[in-house]
Formats: sequence, structure tokens, C-alpha cells
Amino acid sequence: MKNVIELNKCWNFSAEVKEGEKKTPDSVVNLPFFHSFSTMPRGTFSIDWTALEEHHGKTVYLQFSQISGDAEIFVNEKKTDSHSSGNCAFVCQLTIDAQMGTTYNIDVRVAPAARQDGLFAFGTVNLIVVDSSHFNKTDFGCGVTVIPENKAAGAEISIKTAIVRPNNYDIVSYTVYGMKGDTVVSKTCKPTAPDTVIEIPHHELWDGQSGAYVYTLEAKLLRDSVCLDEVTTVFGIRETELGADGFLYLNGFKLPLNGVVLTDCSQVKSDVENLKKLDGNLLLSPMLPTRTNLLSVCDKEGMLFWYCLPFSGDTEKDKEHLKEFIALYRNHPSLTAVVFSKDGGNGYFDEMADCLSSLAPDVTAIAERYIDSEDDTVSPKAQAVLLRIPSWSAPESFITFNGRFSYLQEKYPDKCFAVLPESPDKADKTPEELGEWLIRMWNTFCRQKIVAYIGGLLTDGKEVNSKRGLISSSRQQFYDIFWYYKSQFSVKSFIKICELENYETFDKFIDIKCITNSHNIKLLVNGRDKKYKPEKITDGVYVFRQLKLKKDVNLIEVSADNECDSIEIIRI
Repeated sequence: MKNVIELNKCWNFSAEVKEGEKKTPDSVVNLPFFHSFSTMPRGTFSIDWTALEEHHGKTVYLQFSQISGDAEIFVNEKKTDSHSSGNCAFVCQLTIDAQMGTTYNIDVRVAPAARQDGLFAFGTVNLIVVDSSHFNKTDFGCGVTVIPENKAAGAEISIKTAIVRPNNYDIVSYTVYGMKGDTVVSKTCKPTAPDTVIEIPHHELWDGQSGAYVYTLEAKLLRDSVCLDEVTTVFGIRETELGADGFLYLNGFKLPLNGVVLTDCSQVKSDVENLKKLDGNLLLSPMLPTRTNLLSVCDKEGMLFWYCLPFSGDTEKDKEHLKEFIALYRNHPSLTAVVFSKDGGNGYFDEMADCLSSLAPDVTAIAERYIDSEDDTVSPKAQAVLLRIPSWSAPESFITFNGRFSYLQEKYPDKCFAVLPESPDKADKTPEELGEWLIRMWNTFCRQKIVAYIGGLLTDGKEVNSKRGLISSSRQQFYDIFWYYKSQFSVKSFIKICELENYETFDKFIDIKCITNSHNIKLLVNGRDKKYKPEKITDGVYVFRQLKLKKDVNLIEVSADNECDSIEIIRI
């Protein structure tokens, strides 16, 4: 039977001593451990583990949720494995034959590498003790890989298993559960059998936000009715296809993709919920947070996920990172694409795309590039291209982008294009100016043939109440940029009054700006229709000029269709 033992308490950290420096005292830390990269030294994390009677003679693995740095693992001063820096969890087998009562010293020597948030992270560590026969992690998955297929007469899943030293009398038991924990179907087979196929009766589709149905598969390795090992994984039944018309089709239906980039993973669940309120359906991220399974959140919320694989400059190192990522997450229905960096060039992309195709052929390889790059070649192996748009805000730049985009579409008619404008320096722009810039960029590209429009950052990571980005870093209040995005993304009617600098004023007259995706806009001042007419600034943005305020409290109400919003302004 598999034992999972947490090794997260009382690690001893000893910093590496450089020539001419004094040795710092060793410290005791608990995991997960976060530290500023700028001051994090090379060093060794150490812990002792004593094998108990139930561990005697069994195989032992170490499972790391994350180390943002290169790591070498030693047991009793003998090197057992190494790992290059990356965002993914990884597993290494300890080269020991566990003996009851024996204490093993585990050292993890780390050379820190910065994450995008400037931290060094040493995530949680579990010790996994299994019998000699057990599910084995491979490049294709953590012991069990599920390949769903939606057919005309129903759905079925093909299951690949990797088992170490199976016995002729062993049995693998598979059980599929629905979202409410109900048993959908079960089946048993021999571990030496080829791929197992299971039919899913009356199946539900993972259909994005219209129906994000997620199944759970439980696989158990049984010997004489005793469970030696078990693996649980999620999967969804869905089909994605990039059409010749430049759009993505999910289960046969066209799905225009509107998304944002997530780089701050401190509040994943609330940020994804906010993206849903924005009516976005795509999340692009180079981050895999330590504390939250981002893919599981996207599965549940019906959010498509594109992973930007970090570029290290070492192709073999990046391949290992990709293999780890796919082994962990390939069964998640939200995972639909991996984006490979523009910095590697076409040769790098071809190698990485081939690697991805061999591991997960249903996941799309996307090539990233700048729209104004002098080298406009795109690899024939790229099904889609993510175009980064520089953050120039001069009026003529929009014309240039439009012409350049049309040229690339004509040159590569077989490619799907996604657009990612890089936001201008927010320090020099108000939320209103940034929102209007984003809308101009949106209007430049939304009428063209694009598979996805990725508007910008979900949050700008600035101080609380900065009023920049889609939401503040406190995640408690929406600001104007959020509603600017919604006016372009959403098909549901809404109206929102823009934030004011001050809700108390000495002025007798005031301008009120609102954001909406409707046209039939009405205004009431203190419950009365004053016949003010809205002036359109740009698509989705209107202003009522010179509203007359009375002394004391004024109630301003705006409405569009069946939606309304209101504020109170005090004239002093």
C-alpha cells in the first residue's frame, strides 16, 4: 500500500560560503519556503527521515511541488538525482532499499533562479513509499494517461498505464466518477494488457463555460484484493480544432477567444472568477503557482488555458520542463495549447513542437513573435501564431499594425493568429487613458480573422488601490479598466459609472462618464429625467456633460436595457 509522508517541517538550511565571506548561521525553515531572489544564497536544505516497519524493503520517491532553481538531491551524501529549474512539480527515486529503523539524511542543494515575481520558492515535499509493483511516472503522465474521444454513438476513453514490475496475478481496477461523486462506469483488466478502452454512457461534454463537466478516473493496482498503489486523475470529453477560417471550434461550435495574461498567482481562484465576470474564456500564463492547481481551477470554471513555456536558452532543458508539465497536466481538459518563445527562433520551435506532438497530440503548439519583427518567417509546424503588439500609442502605429497584420495573414493563409497587445507604461496613464488605448487596439484587430484576442494583464501587480490594471492588487474592487474590457468582451448587457477622483465637490456642474456595451442609455439625476444626452467617446464609452448638482446629496442613476448603476455625489 502506498504511504505519502509530508516532509515540510524543520528543514535545516545552510548557506554556501563564498571566499572572503563569513558563514551565516544555519536556520530551520518550514515548507513552502519563499525568499527574495536578490538575497537568496546558494545553499543546502537538509532533513532526516527514519524508515518504519511498514516501509521496510519498499521503494521510496521524493515528490517536490516546485523549486525555482537548479537542484541536486543527495541521500547520505550520495547523489541520487538532479533537476533543472522550472515551474513544474517533479519526482525523483531515492537509490535506497528502505530498512526499518534506519535514518536517512536527505540533502537538496539549490542554486536559486528568479521567478517572474522576483521570489525564490522551495515548495512542499512529500516522501512516497510504494511496494515494488506500482504506477510509474513517465513522460506521458503520472502512471495513468487518459485519451478521451467523442464519437457519434457516444464517448470512450483510452487509458495508458505504466506499471513497474507487475505480477501475472495483479489486477488494475478503473472507476470513472461524475462531478457529484457518482460512479459512472468501472472496469478491471490485467496490467500487462494493451491500452484499456472504456465506454462512457450518456456522457457529458467539457464545453467551456457553457458546461465544464469534469470526470475523475481512479486507477488501483490490486494483488490478492490488497491495493498496492493508486492514481487519481481528472479528464474531460472535448474536441478542439483550429478552423481554416481562423477561429477555434470547441466540440464543433465556433468559440471566439477573449483572454488575459496572468502573471500574479497569489489569488488564482478569485482572479479566474473575475475573468468570467468579464466574459473572458482564455487564460495565458507562464506561471504555475505553488499553492493552487491553476489547471484544476480552469477546468472547473470552463476556462481554456494556454501555457507560455519559459525560455531558458537551453533546448534540452526546456524539453525536460515540457515533459514534466505534460506528465502533470495533459489530462486536464482546459489545457489546449503551449506557446513557445519568440527568442528561440524557428529551429527551437520545431524541436519543441515535435516533442509536444509526441507527448500530447491534442495540445496545439503556438509560435510567438512580434508583429514588427524583421524576420517574418513562421515555421510550417506552427498551427497558430501569437503576435505580440508593442505598446506604441501614437495614432499612426495603429495603421501600421493593421497593415502589417494583413500582410502576415496573406503570407500565411493556413495559420491562425492570436493577438497580445503589450500595455503601455501604466505609470504614465490613467485608467481612463489605458482603457481607451486598449479599446482602440481592440477595434484595430477584432474585425479581422483572429483566433484569440488577449487584452493584457488581469492585474498589474501594483500597490493596493492603484486604480490601474483590471482590478486592484487587493482583488476587492473592480476599477474602470475591468469594465473597459467587458464592454468589448461581453455579449450580456451592462452599464457602469466610471470611478470619480472625489465624490465630494464644490462644483455646481460635473461630467459623468459610463462604460456600457448597450446603446439605449438613460440618465436620472435625483430621480428626475433631465434629458441629458450621452456623448460617445469611443466604442463602449459615453459621457454626460455638465450635470447640474443641487446642494448636499445627489443621486446619479444610469441605465441601459435592464441594467443600471448609481452613485452619490455630495455638493458642499
